[in-house]
Order: sequence, then structure tokens, then C-alpha cells
Amino acid sequence: MAIQRICLALLMLGSLPTLAQIATFTADRTRLPEERWFDGAVAAVNQATVSAQTSATVQELLFDVGDEVPAGAVILRLVSTEQREGLNQAEAALAEARAVLAVETPNQARSKDLLGRKLIPQSEYDAASGRLNAAEARVKNAEAALKAANQRLSYTEVRAPYGGVVSARHVEIGETVHPGTPLMSGFDPGIMRVEVDIPQAVAAQVRELMAARVIAGVDKAIVPERIILFPVADPSTSTVRVRLELPLENFGLYPGQFVKAAFTTGNTERLLVPAASIVHRSEVTGVYVIRDDRPQLRQVRIGGRFGDQIEILAGLEVGERITLDPIAAGILTGAREPD
Repeated sequence: MAIQRICLALLMLGSLPTLAQIATFTADRTRLPEERWFDGAVAAVNQATVSAQTSATVQELLFDVGDEVPAGAVILRLVSTEQREGLNQAEAALAEARAVLAVETPNQARSKDLLGRKLIPQSEYDAASGRLNAAEARVKNAEAALKAANQRLSYTEVRAPYGGVVSARHVEIGETVHPGTPLMSGFDPGIMRVEVDIPQAVAAQVRELMAARVIAGVDKAIVPERIILFPVADPSTSTVRVRLELPLENFGLYPGQFVKAAFTTGNTERLLVPAASIVHRSEVTGVYVIRDDRPQLRQVRIGGRFGDQIEILAGLEVGERITLDPIAAGILTGAREPD
């Protein structure tokens, strides 16, 4: 036997472990939350599709699918020839309006002075004031037109509304777009949530305890910062939508990913042992129990894992001692077995 050969080698070296040298653990029940698990889907809090706000041709694509984009960065440029022409015309119109205003302002002042000295009739002064008011109105209109032209020009540089990752690109270089045409989609991976549909009966328990975990991988559980239960139920499925707001951290999740959500529905006692004490022999799972001052391998049925501990469903009783080093216990047991 392999164990006997190992024991023989250790005996020759004088290093066979003793029971006193093997750490032990006394099995006991621990009160833990009772959970119900459901499938959930990850969704981004900040996700959007940026659309064109002017008619133009796509000139340059600065980011593509999977790229990280800083907030406010230019992600796409459109050909801006028409918009720049409009801006030049608006600037010229404003300059003309201001020139007319510069002439009419002193004319109206002179007319007012002459009217005060009764050198011109009231009608002539009224005409000068009307021309001044019209010049002022033209300046305001030209300023508004210039602002609109600048705005249309700014639409040719499409910027990211927030930092995130590009999830889809909807256009190609040279493609003509119009207001409303989708350009790029993206999301912020640092602000995520999980949406779960749970039965109405479970929703009542969840609403009372308001405790949950998101299981995003092996030994990876995320405690949500906020649990939101929708105030209505879906009559077709008899379920209630729950939204789990995750902490502001990049957990490597992405929209549409399926995860498990564990909701606390009560408390229960579980018989837990350290995971290091579990031994696997072929298809047998067991622990070494101390009986008559010697370790004995006993088959057990295990349940879920809770941190560095595993639940024992059958095969072990409260108060029994087990070894924490199954390898040393196996060597010691093999050394005492007859050939």
C-alpha cells in the first residue's frame, strides 16, 4: 500500500507523526443565515447609446468596442464643412449687425439732443429711436444665430457623457448620419446592479430582513449597498422584481451577465468543519474522527461552503473531534494498520 510505504520511509527517518502533534477540531453547530438562491442579471446603472444631433458624414472613429473611454473624451468626429460654413455666416451677420448698431446709437443720441432743443420734430426722433431698436434686435438675433451655429459645430465632435467601456459601434467611416442616428453604446463598469425576480412569498421575507449577497464566482460574494423591492408584482409570473445596487467598484461584471443572488430568509444552525479537514478518497468524502485515541476515517455527506468552512449534512455528530491534517492522520492510521 502507498500509505504503508510512506509510513515505512517516515519510520526510517524517525519522523512519524503522533496524535498529539496533529491539530484537532471539535464539531459544533453554528447559527447562520438561511438563504434562498435565485438567478439574476447584471445591469449597468449608467448605460446609454450616443446618437447624432446633426446631419453629416462620419470622418473619424477614435474608439471601438471594448475600449475604455474617459469622461468627456471625443469618441467620434463628423465632417464639419457645412457646420463651419454656417458658423462663418453667423459671425459675419453678427459683425454686420454690430456695425449698424454702432451707427444708429450716436444717431439716436443726436436726435434726442436736437429734440430737446426743439430743432427737429418728434417724428424724426421717433424714426431714429426705431432704427436703434431694430439694430439692437438684429444684434441679439445674430448673437443667438452664432450660438446655434457653434452648437451645431460642436455636434460634429461626439463626446462620452461619462467614463466607461464601449459596448457597441453602430456606424462606419464614410457613413452619412442624421439627427437620431445611433453612433456608439457604452456603460460604466464601476456602477452596476443586479436585477432578480423572486416569488411573492419570498419577497415578504426579504422585505423584512433586507439582507442579500451576489455570488459572482467561486468564493466571490458581493454584499449590495442597497436592496430595492419593486412595490408591484408581475401577475403573469407571481414574482417581484428586486434590484441590488452594488458598491462603487469594478468587480469585473458586465451587463447581461447571469449571477446568483442569495437572499436571507431566516436563521438556521449548521454543523460546520474547516475545509482543510475534508479528505477525498476516490468517490468517498470523509473526515478523520478521533476514536479510542486514534484517527479513524469516516465517510460524511457535505453541503455548502461558508468561507473556509464546509457544512456536514450527515456522518458527524456535535462534540466529536476531527483532525485538521488529514494527510498526517492518514499516515498515522496507515502506520497502525497490519500488513
